[in-house]
Amino acid sequence: MNTWQRFMRMNLPNKLTMGRIASVPLFVACLLSGNLWGQYLALLVFVAAAISDYWDGKIARERNLVTNFGRIMDPLADKLLMASAFISFVQMGFAPAWMVILIIGREFAITGLRILAAVQGRVIAASTSGKHKTISQIVAVILILVVNSVVASLQAWVPPWQETLRGLGAGGKAMIHFADYAPYWAMFIVAGLSLYSGVEYLIKNRELLQDPHS
Repeated sequence: MNTWQRFMRMNLPNKLTMGRIASVPLFVACLLSGNLWGQYLALLVFVAAAISDYWDGKIARERNLVTNFGRIMDPLADKLLMASAFISFVQMGFAPAWMVILIIGREFAITGLRILAAVQGRVIAASTSGKHKTISQIVAVILILVVNSVVASLQAWVPPWQETLRGLGAGGKAMIHFADYAPYWAMFIVAGLSLYSGVEYLIKNRELLQDPHS
């Protein structure tokens, strides 16, 4: 059985998950292409992937199609997509490396904690702070991709775009400040929520980190 046949035999939620994983190289290639239409496509790919993330979970639960493959690969697909966006933002100058290291480091730490819990026959439920962290990540990435697309459009159509906006008065200057600072503060909020939720998980499940033989 070839790869395509295996894919076709998957249920719909798992197909959506695999499609999300496959979208990661396309998303990164478009985002880092330096091409105006590439920026538009990167935004479209990410939004489509975020929507598919919602629907694959919903369909799996409603149609009783939850599988071990989906339990493992669905969160992995999410982490791959988000990590690819954040790492790309460092290269593009939208986020400092320390923020992305903190965000991705938190994901590694909590994933390790969940594996440790599973070995001991326990399940760590998603916390409220963890859900807020996930929502903040999606909002931040979409915000930055929109800002990036708008700036790329202005650079292509009305160069020099900053001088053009300054000519519009206070409103234009406000738009420049938003484009300059919104990505940083969006990432700062994500980093803060990642740190908070990560510490909360570790404190609530600190017994998992204790040596059972001590």
